[in-house]
Amino acid sequence: MASARDFQRQINTVKNQARVFSALQTVSSVKFRKAEARVKRARPYAENVEQMMRDVAGSASGDLPLLTGREIRRIAVCTLTADRGLAGGFNAQVLRRTVRLRDEKDSDALQVASGRKAVAFFRFRRVELAEVFTGFTDNPTYEKAREIGRTLTHLFDEEEADEVYLVYNRFESALNQRPVVKRLLPVAKEEGEEEESGTSYMEYVPDAETVLKRLVPRYVETMVWQALLEGAAGEHGARMTAMKNATDNANDLVRDLTLQMNKARQAQITQEILEIVGGAEALSAG
Repeated sequence: MASARDFQRQINTVKNQARVFSALQTVSSVKFRKAEARVKRARPYAENVEQMMRDVAGSASGDLPLLTGREIRRIAVCTLTADRGLAGGFNAQVLRRTVRLRDEKDSDALQVASGRKAVAFFRFRRVELAEVFTGFTDNPTYEKAREIGRTLTHLFDEEEADEVYLVYNRFESALNQRPVVKRLLPVAKEEGEEEESGTSYMEYVPDAETVLKRLVPRYVETMVWQALLEGAAGEHGARMTAMKNATDNANDLVRDLTLQMNKARQAQITQEILEIVGGAEALSAG
């Protein structure tokens, strides 16, 4: 059985770890509040842009690839993860969803990775990466969203990919982030999606096709921007929750170790008393 001194060393180590976990929880809590506010402010704009895109797509005619699509030979998948870990299953769930999408659609898909966790994941599995974006996931900027969006639009325009998908964690609460797959290009509804009844009430000058060509890059950038904001809020919320759980577990472990240390100390004292009593009896017998 370990000595009381051994237990004390373990207790000190776990207490130090608990302090680190608590500090990380505090930092993540502050960042989470800011990221959550950004998501709530940006969502209405992103939803309006997406709805406008649907309206324009519904009014356009002809065989524009951006709208109707083309024969699918290869797809591109952009996966958004965090740069850092210590966030529970935040990164793992979006990576698993990406693997499932690639298996369903095309295992030879072009892969774009945002976040060091995604880069490490795909490189470990020897998946070739078309583009890599890192170093900004906890505090994304629109410039990075524009850079990613232009890359995805370029892959479609140059016919390197015939469909472009975005995989990210949608923020719902600090405890819940849901992996989402969104097809960015082409704009036409996917199979199984219901078409809205009626005709568009909007008129376009110039024609809808011209508006569509100008709107698509902004639409893709906006969707990527919103996804990055969702991911940042989800990352901080997940890390805050994970660090709280880690702190609680460490404190529980300290209590358990303290109890074991007290038992070890009591056993040691009892043994010493027995040795003293035994020695006294031996002396009296002699």
